[in-house]
Amino acid sequence: PSSFRLGPNYPNPFNPQTIIPFTVPAAVSDAHLRVFNLLGQPIRTLVRGSLTAGPYTVSWDGRDDLGRSMSAGVYLYRLEAGEWGASGKMVKSE
Repeated sequence: PSSFRLGPNYPNPFNPQTIIPFTVPAAVSDAHLRVFNLLGQPIRTLVRGSLTAGPYTVSWDGRDDLGRSMSAGVYLYRLEAGEWGASGKMVKSE
């Protein structure tokens, strides 16, 4: 891959889970993919740590870090990898 890329989640809207695709063009030692509510509060960390170059897909099951099911609504996801970052929006339906 030649550049960082954060793709749209699919399906969107989703229930009970969604897939978030992203691409990392070079190894990074500190990557994070997190889900936030609309208040900007972190809900779930899906990726934390180092990544090698390549394409990735991560699944979110609509639960927070404690395993509680989140309500229907709009959520944000953000990938940060080194100095690069991008965000997306997704909708959880009931």
